[in-house]
Amino acid sequence: MSALNGHCRGLKEEGSLRRSPLSFRLFTCARCAREILDRHLLKVHGLTWHLKCLKCSVCAMFLGHHNSCFFRNKEIFCKTDYTSAFAIKCARCRHTVSANDWVRRAGKDIYHLACFACMSCKRQLSTGEEFGLVENQVLCRLHYDIMLQRVSDNGGVAHLGRNVPMDCIPKTAKRPRTSFTSEQLQVMQTQFIRDKNPDAQTLQRLADVTGLSRRVIQVWFQNCRARQKKRNPVHDIIPPLDSCQTSEMPLLSDNLLFLPSGRLETH
Repeated sequence: MSALNGHCRGLKEEGSLRRSPLSFRLFTCARCAREILDRHLLKVHGLTWHLKCLKCSVCAMFLGHHNSCFFRNKEIFCKTDYTSAFAIKCARCRHTVSANDWVRRAGKDIYHLACFACMSCKRQLSTGEEFGLVENQVLCRLHYDIMLQRVSDNGGVAHLGRNVPMDCIPKTAKRPRTSFTSEQLQVMQTQFIRDKNPDAQTLQRLADVTGLSRRVIQVWFQNCRARQKKRNPVHDIIPPLDSCQTSEMPLLSDNLLFLPSGRLETH
């Protein structure tokens, strides 16, 4: 049985081991290193195993009769332990980033789209918007500047464990931005993959499902199309990962401006 990116599927029992003067072959178990004399054996990632020896290296669950397993660093894992040990996790919520999730990247960290929000005002950040990243915590430009001022006032000490008081925020005339829940984003992103320009009937169906107005959903699709066209082939939002890529994350491009160590960089 072959394996792709360390993911082995469809465990199969090999046929009877026939030993004859013309075709005599010995198989050695990859786990116990003993000769396999059983009637059946398993092949995973080009290696042979006793049925009783194919088990998760973490929880010791037997995998000989399972439909799939994971192979990495010469070790066998069940899906649960492989995900716990090697799956990419969101830098904010620490939950696993699945193959169907849309994500953003800031520096070396990966965030769920809904998790990429200012830690102080909780507002989700838009593509092209300036932001600060301090100890994996995202700050909008306004609160990043306030944080820098506090650091200066406190002699270089930053307090990141609490939000910036709202009464410290200067009043602005900007219109409020619409924030979406992860469930709403998932519904719209799934539709965007199928159809980037939905008709009125589809917009109404999305409005009924998400609880948002048709106008808000229509503007969201317009913005996604505009950003995709502007940044093609590098999209502002990273599309869902290929489901067959289980061992490592594909390279994602930065999609927002980054303020490392208090220095604003523009592109």
